[in-house]
Amino acid sequence: MQPVRVVLIVGVGYLMGSILFADIIARLRGVNIRKVGSGNPGAANVFREVGKLEGIIVWVLDAAKAAIPMLIADRVLRLPYFWVGMTGIAAFVGHCWPIWYKFKGGKGAATASGVFLYLLPRVFPFGVVAFFILQRVGPRSGKKMLITFVIMMAIIFGLYYREWRWLLPFILVFMIVGCIANIDVLREVKL
Repeated sequence: MQPVRVVLIVGVGYLMGSILFADIIARLRGVNIRKVGSGNPGAANVFREVGKLEGIIVWVLDAAKAAIPMLIADRVLRLPYFWVGMTGIAAFVGHCWPIWYKFKGGKGAATASGVFLYLLPRVFPFGVVAFFILQRVGPRSGKKMLITFVIMMAIIFGLYYREWRWLLPFILVFMIVGCIANIDVLREVKL
C-alpha cells in the first residue's frame, strides 16, 4: 500500500463530500435551504421544505459523493477495506465541515448512507427505511436518533460479525465523527 495513494483518495473523498448538493438543488428552485425548515443543508430538509423529488435527488447525490471515491479506492487503487471506509468517512467529514462553505455543512445522514451502501450493502435497506420513518414521525430528536443508531449498530454487527477486524475500528471512527457532527441533537438526549 502506498501512503501517497491513501492520502490522495482520502483528500478526494473530503473534497467531493464538501459539495453540498442540498444547497445547489434548493437554489435552483429559488430556496435558500439554510433559511427554511431546520436550516440544515441536507437531503431531509430539502425533502421537507423544497420537495420530495428534490430531496430524493439530493439524497442520491449525497450518497454518491461518498460511494464514488470509495469505489475508486477499492476497485482502482485496490486499498484495504479499512482505507476504503476511511475514504467514505472523509466524504462524510467533508459534508459536515465543507471547505467550500466555510466549514458549515450538514449533518451527513445521506452521505453516511452512501458509505454504508458501499461497505455494508446488507445494512443499507434498513438505513433507507429508518430515514423515511424518521421523516414521517415528526421533527428529529436526540432520542430518536440515538435509538435508530443503536438499532443500526446491532444490525451491522449481526450481519457482519465475521469482519470485525476492519469493521470495529471503522465503526469507532465513524461514531466519533458522527457524534461530533450531531452534538447539538445529542445534547437533547435525557436518559
